[in-house]
Amino acid sequence: MQGVEGCTDWSVDYLKYKVLLGEPVRIKCALFYGYIRANYTHAQSAGLSLMWYKSAGHGDFEEPISFDGTRMSKEEDAIWFRPAELGDVGYYSCVLR
Repeated sequence: MQGVEGCTDWSVDYLKYKVLLGEPVRIKCALFYGYIRANYTHAQSAGLSLMWYKSAGHGDFEEPISFDGTRMSKEEDAIWFRPAELGDVGYYSCVLR
């Protein structure tokens, strides 16, 4: 399906992660697993960047996430929370640009 400005709409995947407060958790970008069949290495080789966004509700996604590299970090096609905190609750979206 073609989206706005010739972008491909890869659909939406709503995975729910359940983790205890203080535990580490990894959220993998849905573009790179299962039925979607994109490849992170090929995307990077093509000059594309993986951007992560967060929304606390059902509204628009905010500015790209700024990773501090310690508690919350971006590692290839996933983000890690070490440890998870209550403020991490929300909807996360990954986009190739």
